[in-house]
Amino acid sequence: MNYRVEYNGEDLELATLDAALDNAKQAIAADIGPVSGWTVEHDESINDWFVQGVINGEAVGATAVVTGPEPMMAAQTYPRHAPAHSDDLARRRVFTGSTPADALGMAANWLAGRPEVVAVDDLGWRQKRDGYELRVYYRS
Repeated sequence: MNYRVEYNGEDLELATLDAALDNAKQAIAADIGPVSGWTVEHDESINDWFVQGVINGEAVGATAVVTGPEPMMAAQTYPRHAPAHSDDLARRRVFTGSTPADALGMAANWLAGRPEVVAVDDLGWRQKRDGYELRVYYRS
């Protein structure tokens, strides 16, 4: 299962809900500074969590959104290349796992469920203190 954290235009894929919520809180604290608490709301209809910092009983700063697990899908065959369009922009998606295989597996599952992705332009690896980060640059 994959969880996606979106905050201030950045996003990150993590393997567990706990890791995703912790990452959301760290991003908020890095952005606004020390907080006295957290508000975490879960919308069951869309399986998303909304995280916001709290100072003196008031919610402050931007809200981080943790999207529920991505569906696990069998890989399908899609055309390797599609015609380029003027609005064909490169995008980046980040996956974090405890091993390179975990990060690559999350990326493969995510790509298998995205027929709109027509090309993977580049991959980037980075070893972090708590695992590995895989950056996938793609076009849709």
